[in-house]
Amino acid sequence: MKSHDSQDVSKILETYVGNLIAESNFFSDLSNGRVHPEDVRDVFGQYYLWRNRFHRWFGICVVRSAPFGESLNVPRILGALVECLGQEIREDHHGLALSFLAALGIDDPLRITALPVTDTYAESFLRCYFSSDRSGDEALAALAGRELSVPGRNRIILSALPEHYGVTSGLEFFGLHNAIEVEHFRVLWEAMAQDHKADTRRLIEAARLEIWEHITFWDDVYSAILEARRGLSAPLRSTPGHA
Repeated sequence: MKSHDSQDVSKILETYVGNLIAESNFFSDLSNGRVHPEDVRDVFGQYYLWRNRFHRWFGICVVRSAPFGESLNVPRILGALVECLGQEIREDHHGLALSFLAALGIDDPLRITALPVTDTYAESFLRCYFSSDRSGDEALAALAGRELSVPGRNRIILSALPEHYGVTSGLEFFGLHNAIEVEHFRVLWEAMAQDHKADTRRLIEAARLEIWEHITFWDDVYSAILEARRGLSAPLRSTPGHA
């Protein structure tokens, strides 16, 4: 493998994504229609809350980038980050997310309360990459890996929601991101590739870690929601000594 070739790295990471999704409880149940419709709304509501904070991860990559003059790839890295965020705003991805929630029956997203696991995941990138223990390139590689986890995830969503849950509108948000995120990965990874001193092994490991974090987030949310549902459905026990 060429040390920085984005296509070669993409193939390795896409295989990893596929394996994780195949092992995912949530995506397995979703693809087979086994997730309760109310739980579908709750899981995607948590995803929406996380995604509202996702742009801050790009900010961490900017903060951890090298000063101009210290690295030749700084302009390309910053340009790639700006382009990704610019696309987010120009194409109103937030508006598309709101349309999707409405199609699920969520008319007032402000009433969604974040679960602890959602807050933890939203802050995980900051905790992991704001310190000097990890490099700015590792942060960028992790962000690129997160982008590459999207197409496989979205294929299941786009298939399962119409087939099992009758959701046929609002899906543009996920259809749009199938192609965009692959391009985001390529742009971000090739921006790093200009630095021939980069440790490719560590960059791939950072990407793999963030892919794992992203798929695990969905499973952790699903697990928390199922646990809450079981608690609500459990029969009340009478207090000893009382009728």
